[in-house]
Amino acid sequence: MAKYIYGIINSDSKKNFGNIGMDNSETYSVQFEDMCAIVSDVFEDCKIGIEEAKIHDKVLRKIMDLYSVIPMGFGSVAKDDAEIKNILKRGKMKLKKTLEKVDNKLQIDIKISWDKTILVTILNENSKIQELINAAKENTDQSTRIELGRKVKSAHDEKKAKYLAHIENSLKSFSLDFEENKNVDQDTLLSAAFLIDKNREQEFYNKLNDLEKIYDGKLKFLSVGPLPAYNFTKIIVGKIDFEALETARRTLGLSQEVSISEINSAYSSLARKYHPDLHPNDPSSEKKFKKIMEAKSLLERYCEHYLCSLEKTKVEENIIVEERTS
Repeated sequence: MAKYIYGIINSDSKKNFGNIGMDNSETYSVQFEDMCAIVSDVFEDCKIGIEEAKIHDKVLRKIMDLYSVIPMGFGSVAKDDAEIKNILKRGKMKLKKTLEKVDNKLQIDIKISWDKTILVTILNENSKIQELINAAKENTDQSTRIELGRKVKSAHDEKKAKYLAHIENSLKSFSLDFEENKNVDQDTLLSAAFLIDKNREQEFYNKLNDLEKIYDGKLKFLSVGPLPAYNFTKIIVGKIDFEALETARRTLGLSQEVSISEINSAYSSLARKYHPDLHPNDPSSEKKFKKIMEAKSLLERYCEHYLCSLEKTKVEENIIVEERTS
């Protein structure tokens, strides 16, 4: 049986959370020193869909009632206990640092959207827009309509910036961190995650209620929480493609057993030789130098602080634990 991973906690003893996992399976911990992965047994070819996502979230919410937890990405599966222990060993320092950040913290997601009546308000309170509306009714001049569109958008953006500044400042004062979501629709004023100290959760909700009253009829508020700190624990687990690593190794001229210092030394030597500034008349030098930098970056991701083997069987069985950059 494979192991479905829900999250990581800090504990020096085995834990059991009951039969709350996938297919009502037992949810328990796999331990390496004082780090534990919370898992349940699944078939290696198990399908992970919407219902499993709900179970994933349910398990994490139960765990977070008792422990600070790093939620793993939905669908994280390891082949066995040994692979999980390798993950915990390789990522121990990053995992500890992340757990310290979210200790006794929770996440609350906020989405704030425009009330559909707000556009009417914006149109009515702006005299220049009213003049352009009247002008557009009286003639078919395209330039008047274009100018009207610009004015409406400008007024809308100005109102949005004013509301957003007030709301963000109000909520940030009760939070420890803040991350705005990207790619929101045009009716959304704000979609963001806030990291809150558990002791100030009610204060945060009280402030949110105050803002709802202030913007009644203008904005609609939706909050979801408390949640595990999904947005503030950007840990990913995976493997690096051997062929890519082998290309990087050959680019830097390294052996199959390397250390960080050897990677840096090889990079420095090649950088001095191929830096574009030293070859202003060679258009290919920039491309060569970029390959050298990419090779160094990939090898550092894989090796971190370890003396590591780049031999194929070792690479294919090894796990990397790193922080997402976005």
